[in-house]
Amino acid sequence: MRTAFVCTILAAFALLPMAVLAEPTITIYTDADTYQSGDTIEVSLSAENHGEGMSVDVYVGLLTPDGGLYTLSPYGQHGWSGSVEAWIPGIYVPSPFTMSRTPLFWFDLPCYMPPISDEGEYNFAVVLTCAGTMQWISDLSLAPFTVGASAASHYYVDGEAGNDSNDGSEGSPWKTITHALASALSTPATIHVAAGTYSSSTNGETFPLDMKSYVSLQGEGSESTILDAQQAAYHVIYCSYVSHLSIEQLTIAGGEAKGAEHTDKRGGGIYCSDSSPTISNNRITANTAISGGGIGCWGGWPTISGNTISGNSADSNAGGIYCDHSSPMISNNTISKNTADWAGGIYCSESSPTIACNAITANTAGGLGGAIHCWESSPTIENNTISGNRAQHGSGIYCWHGWPTISGNTISGNSADSNAGGIYCDHSSPMISNNTITRNSSLGVYGYNGYGGGILCNYSSPTIVNNIIQANTAISGGGIFYWSSTPAIVNNAILDNSAGRGGGISCWGGSATIVNNIIKANAADRGGGMYCSGSPTIIDCIIWGNGDDLSSCSGTYCCIEDDDAGEGNIHDDPMFVEGPLGEYYLDPDSPCIDAGSRPAEDAGLSDRTTQTDGTPDSGMVDMGYHYPLP
Repeated sequence: MRTAFVCTILAAFALLPMAVLAEPTITIYTDADTYQSGDTIEVSLSAENHGEGMSVDVYVGLLTPDGGLYTLSPYGQHGWSGSVEAWIPGIYVPSPFTMSRTPLFWFDLPCYMPPISDEGEYNFAVVLTCAGTMQWISDLSLAPFTVGASAASHYYVDGEAGNDSNDGSEGSPWKTITHALASALSTPATIHVAAGTYSSSTNGETFPLDMKSYVSLQGEGSESTILDAQQAAYHVIYCSYVSHLSIEQLTIAGGEAKGAEHTDKRGGGIYCSDSSPTISNNRITANTAISGGGIGCWGGWPTISGNTISGNSADSNAGGIYCDHSSPMISNNTISKNTADWAGGIYCSESSPTIACNAITANTAGGLGGAIHCWESSPTIENNTISGNRAQHGSGIYCWHGWPTISGNTISGNSADSNAGGIYCDHSSPMISNNTITRNSSLGVYGYNGYGGGILCNYSSPTIVNNIIQANTAISGGGIFYWSSTPAIVNNAILDNSAGRGGGISCWGGSATIVNNIIKANAADRGGGMYCSGSPTIIDCIIWGNGDDLSSCSGTYCCIEDDDAGEGNIHDDPMFVEGPLGEYYLDPDSPCIDAGSRPAEDAGLSDRTTQTDGTPDSGMVDMGYHYPLP
């Protein structure tokens, strides 16, 4: 990317005085209207201002055929992202000013980020807004272009009927994939692999298969086209500094990335080093490694989608997928029955993966993170099913440092031998929102610990908002346990959890903010609703039917069944009724309506409801949990 001209503009603008009421314009161009795979696309900008000078934000985006929007990240240093952010924030545009059409950046097609690969209609876009706002001060400029069908070469391999002296055509296939990869000189290319087993003992295959940029590997089906390294190679497939390729419809088995004679012990099935392949619709099984039994990623932006990754193992990290200094997209996979010391399913170290819409089940870790382990990472973990996993600590998700986003997941039936059946936040600040966290357990089988059946926070500052936390069990803190932490626990339904102490919530030290929750029907020997030895702020909650609702703590503006004193507290039946999304809506005559401490808008709940008819909360905030609008 050409960033020199950006620096020149910034330096020039910094010397000029600021004014207001300008009418600048900006226009974006591509150097052609139609492209194919292998072409280079160049994008240019022009700008002018004949009004008065002003400070603006510059947004550059790409609209993809599937409706996606990607924006160029600030100053072009961090690539493209799926969030909306200004490319050049707060730049001063003088008057008069003219910048003639100037090349901005270019890509070789196809490219991964921004994603320009599928056939269809695309648009680059640029707009100026008032600095620090989304108020447009220029017309949106679009540069439409089309990506057409690529002129890819096609080669064929048949392990039974082929011969490496053939020409690789459909009627005269090669015998080995190794020979096909060496012989595929025209790119882009696809190597079609016929059904059968490819191994040293069947067709003389040599592993690992060393992939090339722009050369894809496609089997007839993940059950019928089997690549088996027979534990005789470190990797089944090896990707080093490659991109613009796919690996699909294969069984990938028998890699073993272990042994003192080799320094790289990651990725028994597939190893990606500074590479960005698309790995889709494969069965990756029975591989082993020191780290990353199924797949190992170091650097790069792989897309890992639609695969079944099961029965792999690692001595150290990640039975399923290992990510280190990388940003893979991991979506729509089944990741199950993998084992490792840390992270049975997925391990992230200093990485920012997107982990979305996967089924991550029945994985086992001897130590930390049964399903997912995040180490100094900031992954986006959303809309996954994470169930039936086991570890000593953090059987669902374990986070050490970093700022993970954990949203929209179902985290259920996970069990920890020591702490945190569902989510373990350790010296981290995750956003935990809109999840269903149920039937997880923290067993304390070694005679100690057993903290946090649903969520455990240790020296952390998570935001825990809009979750259902139900029927989890622990020795202390059935729903949530926090130690020397400052969580914000806002608008959750904390229900039917059980523990020896603090059935709903238990805390030792720290200072939580606990606002607008329902804490109901939890059970414990002490503090069925909540037990706390710290100083939490408990406000606008409904705490009902827990036996001992609050122990060693108190609330204000809460509906509490027990006679706990506090400003604004009430003790009348909250009058729950069943509604479209659950059993804890409020009857129109409930004393909890409009009984909170502040306006609903100030509480951030005016776009949610406690009413079965979906009426948004207004006026003073209602006590308790607010459901999303229908």
